[in-house]
Amino acid sequence: MSLLVCKVTVEDVTVIIDGNPSVVKRDHPNAEAIIDCAKKYNSTKDSEERDRLIADINNMLDDKDYRAVLGEHFEIDANGRIYLQGTSEAIPMFMSSKIKEFLDNGLDLAPMINFWKHLLLNPDTHVRGQLFKFLENNGHPITENGYFLAYKAVGVKRKYDKETGEEIIKVEYDEETGERIPEKYSQAMTFKPFHPGSFGMSINIGDPVQMPREECDNDPERTCSAGLHVGSMQYVKDFGYGDSVILEVLVNPRNVVSVPVDYNATKMRCCEYFPMAISNGENEEIFLESDYTAFDKEQMEKDMQKFTSEKVDMIAKIEAELAEKIALSNSIYL
Repeated sequence: MSLLVCKVTVEDVTVIIDGNPSVVKRDHPNAEAIIDCAKKYNSTKDSEERDRLIADINNMLDDKDYRAVLGEHFEIDANGRIYLQGTSEAIPMFMSSKIKEFLDNGLDLAPMINFWKHLLLNPDTHVRGQLFKFLENNGHPITENGYFLAYKAVGVKRKYDKETGEEIIKVEYDEETGERIPEKYSQAMTFKPFHPGSFGMSINIGDPVQMPREECDNDPERTCSAGLHVGSMQYVKDFGYGDSVILEVLVNPRNVVSVPVDYNATKMRCCEYFPMAISNGENEEIFLESDYTAFDKEQMEKDMQKFTSEKVDMIAKIEAELAEKIALSNSIYL
């Protein structure tokens, strides 16, 4: 475990890690965050937490001053926290690091900006930290429109024999060897999840799958509960005893409901996803995120109409309560 000493003056912050000193000016965008990490280091005895804080400090010490290049889309406060212009919630450390990584590599920031906008529209604010842990652990890519790629294990939805009630499975054998030919999965098939439920029981590539958000369980402590489930490849690859179909799906951060605390943040519950391809099958048609965007835009407009209506009702109740209290107070000493 590394040893840390932090000395703060009016002009400088000096950090000594294992005897090696580093100095940053107090107006450096990361100065206050470095001081905060040093305070957390001193307040914990957990060796893993201390190592993580040391790593965070080292990353911040290596940071360039990004204020000039971030000015077009972002603002940086006196404590080094980054905000998307026009918003009041600081961007989390993981995403700040990704933004700086994009800048260092000359990449377009639009995917990160759109991702954060979608996430700010998510009504479950606790999801933000959970989702970043999911993405950080699993390396899921973020698309141009701010969605992210995930995976879902499903089975083939088959028809049943009218007399026996058994699934009808077409089986073919090799004419030369007599061996059974493995079934080929294709986009023409309809799929189903392995767990029964009231929503998302029929899945077709290119058709968004939805369920009402209010019927999803947003408690991360309940690991197996109501919601549309997606996850990392590591999580879904062993579903169905190796016979599962693995779908590539797009998820809008706005539609994430919960990332359960177990399974090392490799699965999540959402209220909508867009199945766009089969990972272990044949894709006769190519679906792009643009195929989902028009549907998502329409759905977002409906969500905002609902949000606006709820807030208008809430404001009306607050104003009515306020008027009543004022009237009562004015009537006491006549």
